[in-house]
Amino acid sequence: RPPSEAAGDLAALAELDEAALLGGLRERFLRQQVYTDVGDILIAMNPFQPLPLYGREVSEQYRHQETGTLPPHIFAVASRAYHAMLGHRGGGPQSQCIVI
Repeated sequence: RPPSEAAGDLAALAELDEAALLGGLRERFLRQQVYTDVGDILIAMNPFQPLPLYGREVSEQYRHQETGTLPPHIFAVASRAYHAMLGHRGGGPQSQCIVI
């Protein structure tokens, strides 16, 4: 597997075009990995089935995670935004915006 797939960040692909993006998303979807990063953008795909993605255990894992150490997830986006808003990432507090 290319490193980008392991981390779930398609921006790390040597060539990022429409075919590579759709192929990467398809592969991840087939592995029931419904969240995929493309740089700072999180793509969420509807799995059309219940998956164990939102329990308390999962939430706790993402609460203080280092970027790239866990698979992409909406909890990671929320944690990064929250800590940046409070200035915990260095550089002082920063305003945050999340588009859904």
